[in-house]
Amino acid sequence: MATKTYTALRPSKQPNLPIAPTEYKQPYFDDYSKVLRLYFAQIDGFTQAIAIPPSGTTANRPVDNVQVPLSVGQYYFDTTLGRPIFWNGTAWINASGTVV
Repeated sequence: MATKTYTALRPSKQPNLPIAPTEYKQPYFDDYSKVLRLYFAQIDGFTQAIAIPPSGTTANRPVDNVQVPLSVGQYYFDTTLGRPIFWNGTAWINASGTVV
């Protein structure tokens, strides 16, 4: 099983759209479409990263640090325990509040 690498999410940035010509030109519309495809791919990547909860073994739990800042309430499905756990700001806890 591959280990998931956690990285800090970077906010999306608006695309630099090419300046439109005064007359129709196919290369302009090709470039315009390419820029929008890249932008929406960035948005899709961002939303998938925050919408899909991370999961893995107890040994692979994320650790709160500068590279991977954890948020209070963030959850992680621990496959070793077979249940979700939550970050309380200092430790991982189960639904009843017990540190796991």
